[in-house]
Amino acid sequence: MTLTKSSHSPTGESEELAGLLLVPLDGSSIAEEALPAAAAIAHRTRARLHLATVIQQVPALLASGEEPAVDAELEQELRDQAGEYLKSTAEALGTTHGVEVSYAVLDGLAAPALADHARAKRVGLMVMTTHGHTGLNRLWLGSVADRLLRWVKVPVLLLRPKAGSLQAEFRHTVVALDGLSEGERVLDPAIELGSLCPSSQFTLVQVVEPPAPLITRLALQPATMRPHWRELRENCARSYLERVATRMRTRGLRVKTQMISARGVAEQILGLADAIGADLLVVGTHGARGVERMLLGSVADKVIRGASQAVLVVPTRREEE
Repeated sequence: MTLTKSSHSPTGESEELAGLLLVPLDGSSIAEEALPAAAAIAHRTRARLHLATVIQQVPALLASGEEPAVDAELEQELRDQAGEYLKSTAEALGTTHGVEVSYAVLDGLAAPALADHARAKRVGLMVMTTHGHTGLNRLWLGSVADRLLRWVKVPVLLLRPKAGSLQAEFRHTVVALDGLSEGERVLDPAIELGSLCPSSQFTLVQVVEPPAPLITRLALQPATMRPHWRELRENCARSYLERVATRMRTRGLRVKTQMISARGVAEQILGLADAIGADLLVVGTHGARGVERMLLGSVADKVIRGASQAVLVVPTRREEE
């Protein structure tokens, strides 16, 4: 996630900014709760804000037995209404927060359309609340957020809707690590977002689950485990966390570490975040490996669903060529 502006092309055409923040909207007040926080982040990072909504095809009413068709007139009307809504919202944000705001009305299925648009526009961060609605009663951003996290290749900041404005600065960030170099790709986005608050601090956490007792086929007795195996893993985790923390401290950051030896990785991460009063959780996910994959991964999925704090979800798998 790079939140600084890029230069313009010599031809005078504006290149897409690496520091573009995308906010998906569905016209609901809950979805709009993300706007002040996103605008504040854009202002602090000198990035540009980009709003987008998706118009899905509207089937026409046909006589029985006829092939379904698209009601082009109604679809165009919805597109025009969406454009006016985004335009007025963008103008209000630009005036209130002093940021550059653009917008787009997209067609297609919401999650893949937003993911493709984010890739085409070189979005650096997506900011959204976790649910909203469109039409009369259909949940839109709730279901879209789930699917979008399986498609998108950029960090996504998920904000919890609540009364009052959502914060754009985070005082205490918990970063979940797994001890693997691939998982460390969460660090730069976590630092960029967490450092917007001058007095911020970070807690790096790794959960080491104790080995499950082995049951022999001859008797219902736990098999003998390798001596000191658990202690070795715990010491390795402590050393790993301290090495990462030392690198962060050289950048002037306030960093603590926490190794937890217990079962239930997601539950332990959530419990720690609540116990220390963290207001941002950062987790990595491999995302989808093809459209057939339906889960983000048990740990990230449980953290996202169970957290009361904002959650920054960072894809840790390199985008396939």
